Amino acid sequence: MKKILSIVSGNPSGSLNIAIDISNYLKTRGYEVIDIFRKYNNTDLKGIIVIKDKFTIDYILSLGEFIRHSKPDLIIVHGYSTHIWTKLALAYAKMPVKLIHVEHNTEKYTPFRRYLTRKLDKYTDKYICVSKGVANHLIKQGIDKSKVEVIYNGIDIQSFDLPKEKHDIFTVGMVARFSKQKDQMTLIKAIEYLIKEKNEKINLLLMGIGKTRKKCEEYIIKHNLNNNIKIIEGNIKELITKLDVFVLATHYEGFGLVLCEAMAAKVPVISTSVVGVKDEVIFNHKNGLLVNDSDKIDLADKILQIKNNQELKNELVKNADIFVKKYFALNIMYAKYEKVIETI
Repeated sequence: MKKILSIVSGNPSGSLNIAIDISNYLKTRGYEVIDIFRKYNNTDLKGIIVIKDKFTIDYILSLGEFIRHSKPDLIIVHGYSTHIWTKLALAYAKMPVKLIHVEHNTEKYTPFRRYLTRKLDKYTDKYICVSKGVANHLIKQGIDKSKVEVIYNGIDIQSFDLPKEKHDIFTVGMVARFSKQKDQMTLIKAIEYLIKEKNEKINLLLMGIGKTRKKCEEYIIKHNLNNNIKIIEGNIKELITKLDVFVLATHYEGFGLVLCEAMAAKVPVISTSVVGVKDEVIFNHKNGLLVNDSDKIDLADKILQIKNNQELKNELVKNADIFVKKYFALNIMYAKYEKVIETI
């Protein structure tokens, strides 16, 4: 049995979900996997070891001691900047441990963190990137590109074969962390434009937590949109059954996993045309629609195209269903990760 440390930030996110999925799969394959969260466990998951830290150096030293004590064969670390501090902990531990760095996003590397990433390249046996766009961005930071491999995130496609809830008004939805990156505000303003300028009967359901949620709630109230725009609690499977179209209004993205989940649920998708989505998850007018970043009019127009054109909607859904089954099934992702692990 090989011992693996699986390390990720303890905040709920797509990268955390993928980390846990991979960890659970490896456990079924006979690996001894220890799940480690950095700083906190803001999930309901049990059996997680949390390396708490008051400041970054505290985490590096504490994790270094844990590595020395646990003597793992492999570390799989997900996310920025957790991967940098984990590699420094491995350097501090001075142990011959293999390391896989999983990059989930086109992260904004500062000059200092870019320098550290290059310097710590020697502690990294493999970089797994969740899209070609993420891989190209990471290579630009100066790491050894021969170590880079792209493995798309996978989803449990069958679990999204869900019955739709009946509703009278065309409903748009988005689930994402409330943040500047995800830009729910542009979607809110697009719906406001359709209601007030185009006299459309249309609803919007938003789901998520985060720093910009309060600002969005205040805007909805101030602009008398309460009857049409709701922020609800729950998970994507609870939201997706209520929708006629799913939107991701993000400014940047590593890999739009929620778009794949919507595709699997046979809901048409719209996203901003960003690296990690364009020509990797969405091929415009084939399996979804792409829109310009921060452009409420373009977004509103694309929503209307799907609302008013049943033939287009059916075509997008049919193509997306074929596409997601071919490239984004969980078993495909699992097999590729296990092959990398066995290789190194």
